[in-house]
Amino acid sequence: MASFRKYANGWRAEIFKKGIRESATFPTKREAQEWAGKRESEIASMRAGQVIRWTLAEVLDKYIQDVSPTKSSGDKEILRLRVMQRDEIAEMVMQDIGPADLAAWRDRRLKCVKPASVLREIGSLRAVWKQAKKGEWGYVDHDPWPDVTKPSASPPRETVFEDGQAELIVQALGYTGGTPQTKRQEAAVALLLSLETAMRAGEIIGMRWPDVMLEKRLVRLPKTKNGDARDVPLSKKAVALIEHMKGLDPERVFTLSSALLDNYYRQGRDLAGIVGPTFHDARATALTRLSKKLDILELAKMVGHRDPRSLMIYYRQSATEIAAKLD
Repeated sequence: MASFRKYANGWRAEIFKKGIRESATFPTKREAQEWAGKRESEIASMRAGQVIRWTLAEVLDKYIQDVSPTKSSGDKEILRLRVMQRDEIAEMVMQDIGPADLAAWRDRRLKCVKPASVLREIGSLRAVWKQAKKGEWGYVDHDPWPDVTKPSASPPRETVFEDGQAELIVQALGYTGGTPQTKRQEAAVALLLSLETAMRAGEIIGMRWPDVMLEKRLVRLPKTKNGDARDVPLSKKAVALIEHMKGLDPERVFTLSSALLDNYYRQGRDLAGIVGPTFHDARATALTRLSKKLDILELAKMVGHRDPRSLMIYYRQSATEIAAKLD
């Protein structure tokens, strides 16, 4: 049986059913009553081993609220799932969605975005299905995804910075060396650091001074894209670039946000009259350069690739160049 109490900021609903006690606060009593009735029904279904029949849109809302914020790239996942909520499939009860429904959604998305984007969306949705199937959620009792064909991945980008392009962008951003005086100049330093270390944009702007050990020539990244911690070795040039950032902030190495970094980079690229390379292509450029200095296992350790085979595209030496090393 549910109880309701009036507070200054709204109505608090409390339920106790089958050994489970929960509460929540809502702006109106009606919303509190609706939540209590729905939650009591769900608890009864869970105890009876039945699937809770929520729509996919409702399950996505819960996932966005409870799970996505715990992930390092949760903000990007939330954007992908919000797009999913605007599709007609989101109005279906999740338990009723089968492979044919997901394949139809996949085909609709392929008309709007590239296969790589659809593959990322599928990855996020599969995570939602996995969570929804767990006992404490119980919104589905099956996983239709193994029977859905994934789109073929697009060929990997092969764009790298040509000689002099990065320097022109740095100049356009007004950076000539030393401690940056503006956020636009910080973006220039971030670009130079990415070219030197192959660090991702998010890794660079997420750097904290307690994780910077210049005397050991490394930066520790506590949590990276794949969820692992990683120590990034620093060249002498990378050490100098980071030293220039001292004094801007007591905690963060860079004071930029992801959006600002991307915006300033694009401004600098346009002012320099350069077409093509994105900020992320600085990582590909660095990987190509580093492949000439490091063997594939060393490179994989430096940049955090679990499967060294994914780095083979950066070893662009010709057979003739390799043959010269054999003598």
